[in-house]
Amino acid sequence: MTRRAPVLLAAIVMVGCSSALHPAAVGTPLAPAGHAGTSPTPSASGAAPTRPRPTLPPAKDFVSPIQPGNKPNAIAGDVNGMMPARDLVGVAPNCVADRAAAPSLGLLLATARDQGVVLSMEECYRPLSDQVTVRQTWTAAGNSSCAAAVVTTSTGKPKGTSMHGWGKAADFGEGAGSMTFGSAGYAFLTEQAGRFGWNHPGWAQPGGSTCPEAWHWEWVGDGGILHDSPVHADVVGLLPSWDGAGYCVVTGLGTVRAHGDATFAGSLGRQLAWLVAGAARTPHGGGYWLVGIDGSVYPFGDALSFGSGVVPPGQPIVGMAPSADAHGYWLAAADGTVYGFGSAGSYGSPAASGRHLARPIVAIVATSDGRGYWLAGADGSVFAYGDAVSYGSAAGRALRAPIVAMAATSDGRGYWLAGADGSVFAYGDAVSYGSAAGRALRAPIVAMAATSDGRGYWLAGADGSVFAYGGAVSHGGAARLALPEPVVGIAATPDDGGYWLVAADGIVLTFGDAGLYGPSTTARARRPWVQ
Repeated sequence: MTRRAPVLLAAIVMVGCSSALHPAAVGTPLAPAGHAGTSPTPSASGAAPTRPRPTLPPAKDFVSPIQPGNKPNAIAGDVNGMMPARDLVGVAPNCVADRAAAPSLGLLLATARDQGVVLSMEECYRPLSDQVTVRQTWTAAGNSSCAAAVVTTSTGKPKGTSMHGWGKAADFGEGAGSMTFGSAGYAFLTEQAGRFGWNHPGWAQPGGSTCPEAWHWEWVGDGGILHDSPVHADVVGLLPSWDGAGYCVVTGLGTVRAHGDATFAGSLGRQLAWLVAGAARTPHGGGYWLVGIDGSVYPFGDALSFGSGVVPPGQPIVGMAPSADAHGYWLAAADGTVYGFGSAGSYGSPAASGRHLARPIVAIVATSDGRGYWLAGADGSVFAYGDAVSYGSAAGRALRAPIVAMAATSDGRGYWLAGADGSVFAYGDAVSYGSAAGRALRAPIVAMAATSDGRGYWLAGADGSVFAYGGAVSHGGAARLALPEPVVGIAATPDDGGYWLVAADGIVLTFGDAGLYGPSTTARARRPWVQ
C-alpha cells in the first residue's frame, strides 16, 4: 500500500459524432464546431418545441458497496501480481490499474482537479516481485502486519494477496507529499470516492489496525466480495451528431455507444494502453477521433490519422482541437506543450518558450479559421498563438476556484472562462451576461456551452444544475434528481433550443428540444450519496 502525479482527465470537446454526412461534405462552409447544420423548423408560435422534464427510472433498492468490510473481487483467470498487460491500463504516472477499475479512478482524479484538490498517485498495480519486497521490508522493520502477506504455494512459489496485485487498490498522495488523515485530499476522498466505487477499507481507517493508511483506497465498483450494488462511472464525454438527432457516448476505455442517427464508426479494444481523455468528431460528420492521456490518437470513420503525441509521464493530454479542414489536430498537455499534426500547425506554446506554469492547462480552443488557438490554465491564464489574439486573462486574480472551461465567441474575437465556483470572465467581444459566482452551489461547475451566435452561455454543475445567461434559455436542470453519478458535460442542440447533460454513468438527460435517443447504460436508482 503506498502512493504518484496528478492526472488531468478533461472531457475534451463535445462537438458531435458521426451521423449521416453533414451538408458541408459537399462543399458548403463548415459551421462552428458544436453548432453545425441547419436548425429544426420552429413551431407555429415561433418558440422551440419542448420536451417533458427528464426523469430517472423508478427507484430500486440500492445497497452501497462502500462498506468498511468490503473487498475487491479477484479477477477470474488472472494471478495476483502477475496480471497480463491486456487486463491493465494506465491512469496516471505511477498508476496502472485493472481495466474495470481504471476509468472511475480517472474520473475521481479529474473531479479533484476541478475542485482545486491536488492529488498524486504513488502506486496502483503492484507486481508480485514488489509485493515480496514490500513484505520483506516491513518484516525487517519488525512490523510485518503493515504489508499484505505473501504466501507460499504447495510448489514453493510465492503467491501475492495484496489488492494492489489485482490492480484494484490505489495509494494517493497530495502533490509531492504523502496524504494524511485530516488533510484536504483525505477529506475530498472521504466525501467523493464512494461515488466512483472507491472504498476506504476498515483496516486503513483511523484505529482500524496497527497500520492505518489515509492514502490507501480500493475499488469495489462491481459490488465487491459482498456482492452489493454496482457503481458505474466511466463516461468522459457526449458527442452530438451534426443535426442534433443523435449522439455518441464515450467512455474512458474508448467504448463508443451511438444513439439516434449517430453512426457507430468503431470503438477501442484491448490495444488501449492509457485511458481516453475525450473525443472530437470530424467536421463532415463521418467519423471521430479518440485521444488518450498519453497522446495516442485513434481515428474512426472518415477521421484520418496524422500522428500521435509523445507525452511525458507527468504531463497528460488535457485537450484536443481539430483543424477547420479536418486534416489535422492539436493536442494540449497539462504543462502547456502543444502538439500539432497534419494541417494543424504548431504556432507555439508556453512549454516551447520555457515558461513554467503555476497551474496546469485545462483547455485548448482553436480559432474559427484553424490558424491559431488559445490555451486556458486553471489559474485563469490565457495564452494565444497563431492568429488567436489574447484579449486578457484572469491570471493574478484571487480566484475562489480553478478555471474548468473555456469557450470562444462565434467570430473568434473574444472568449469566456468559467470557474468551478460559477464565475465567468469575459474578454474581447465576449460579453459577460452573468455568472453563478456568489451562489451557494451544491456542486462545482464542470462544463460550459455557448450559444451559436455567441450571445449567451450555459454553465453545468456536477449535480445536474444548469445556469443560463444572455440569449441562452434555461430549460431546467437535474439537480433535484439526486443523480447517482456526477455530470461530466453539456452540449447544446444546433438551434440552441435545448441541451443535453451526460453523467459519468452514461445517463443522458434532455432539456428543451434536445431529444433522448437512449441512455448508454442502464440508469441506476436515484439516491443521495449518504454513507
